[in-house]
Amino acid sequence: MLTIAIVCGAGIATSALVAEQVREHIAARGRRVTVVQATVMDLLSPDFHADLVVSTVDLPDALGIPRVSGMPLLLGTNPKVTFDDIDRLLERIDPDGTR
Repeated sequence: MLTIAIVCGAGIATSALVAEQVREHIAARGRRVTVVQATVMDLLSPDFHADLVVSTVDLPDALGIPRVSGMPLLLGTNPKVTFDDIDRLLERIDPDGTR
């Protein structure tokens, strides 16, 4: 199963708000994906795994994990942009939805 990490500075309040929106969006699409909350430090751990990151903070390019900005979800400015990016990347990572 794919994992989406929702990343903010502390991995608590902001990521919880964004994670709930992402979970609802994914469920509406009928995909089975695990959504976890994380911090930037979590991402840097060799034991951490995610297939996609939705972040409300700047992240280094060297992570090697596809990233999507979560700011439109947090601010409520244009959530469709983030959801479209998530859908596009999930389709690229797992086209038939079997992972």
